[in-house]
Amino acid sequence: MFGLPKFGDGIGLHRIERFFEARGIDMLRLSQRSIVVTGSNGKGSTARFITGALEGIGKRVACFTSPHLFDVCERFLIGDTPIPRAAFDAHAEAVLAYNATLPEGDRMGAFEALFLIAILWFESEQLDAIVWEAGIGGRYDPTRTARATVCAITSIEREHTEILGATEELIAYDKSDALAPGGVLVLSPSIPAALADRISSYARLSWKNVARDELSILEMRNAPSGSSFRFRVGDDERAAQVRLIGHHQVHNALTALQAATAWIALSTEPERLVSHDADAMLAGIARVAWPGRLEKVAAAPDLWIDVGHTPCALDAVTRTFLEFVPREKTLVVFGVSSSKEVAAIARTVAARFDHFILTRAFKAGAEVDQFEAFFRDQASDVTIAPDTLTATKLARGRAQRDGLTVLAIGGLFLAAEIQRAWEGGDPREIEFL
Repeated sequence: MFGLPKFGDGIGLHRIERFFEARGIDMLRLSQRSIVVTGSNGKGSTARFITGALEGIGKRVACFTSPHLFDVCERFLIGDTPIPRAAFDAHAEAVLAYNATLPEGDRMGAFEALFLIAILWFESEQLDAIVWEAGIGGRYDPTRTARATVCAITSIEREHTEILGATEELIAYDKSDALAPGGVLVLSPSIPAALADRISSYARLSWKNVARDELSILEMRNAPSGSSFRFRVGDDERAAQVRLIGHHQVHNALTALQAATAWIALSTEPERLVSHDADAMLAGIARVAWPGRLEKVAAAPDLWIDVGHTPCALDAVTRTFLEFVPREKTLVVFGVSSSKEVAAIARTVAARFDHFILTRAFKAGAEVDQFEAFFRDQASDVTIAPDTLTATKLARGRAQRDGLTVLAIGGLFLAAEIQRAWEGGDPREIEFL
């Protein structure tokens, strides 16, 4: 994308602030409208749930997420509408022109450029709120420059340790720095209590507030159509449902509800939420759909995909899937990106199913011989396909013949390529970064 390196010439917060100054961005207005979502897993889903919650009470909300499945314009949304390609191209031209003025050795990266495109488009629209999904961490992430008044942390897992720190605690501190001083930090109920206490202490020492409502999930049921649940916040007990599936998505939805509530309390409408407002936000959350998150994308035979790319994400997704599709009726198409935790991800998936097609995504896929042994140790039904086009053909034929449901997992590139090939397209033509 744009021919830019992923991370640019090092940390670029100063480059972004210079851009704001050059464009005359109203920083107070941007800060008041901004909510940032960070974490190891669930950021995109939570960002979309926050968007839905605020739309449920009549707000006009923009959302910046990453990565995308098929088209870069998917990353920039107002409501459910992506940025028009003409607007994307015009704003990209302005951002790249700015980048050309920067000195050699201090040029921006692709994510910075995408963030600034979002800034330009959102600034041109009449918005009540903007929900930003952080790229990596928070302390050095471009989204920190929005000076968000609310930050939600969805989960903590050891990742990008060379940037974020070697322990979950250090990673959590880095992510919490996406929030501006004086703002409100919202922690997912999935974060263990001991770690949440440490994050809270660090946040308070950084002049930040922590939302610590007593929240508990009382009951939950997963089905192919979504998840239904009952929960309690303080003395208030409610029933709700989401179209996204899984215990992790229920956590994301409740995190989003708390973040949206915190933002309203800080906004220019100081009245506290009353009961019908919470009901409206839950109704908005219930309408949210988000591609690639344990999603059924084809029928007869059925194809499900998921873009999870960490061991914890794959653990949650596979456990959830097996609640409504039997293990013996599932054919898994698996591949993993070479930059991810190949062995740990492979071990997680290999232990859960019986029938596998192992393959390599055209984009950044790890060679099958890096993980094949984990599957051979666990299952006797293992087929190797050299690429996602071949894997898709094999999976469709096998599913039709044996009455199996196909599940494509291991990472975003794998899931997107299998879906594109299943629909008759060429996965090599997808516009990945």
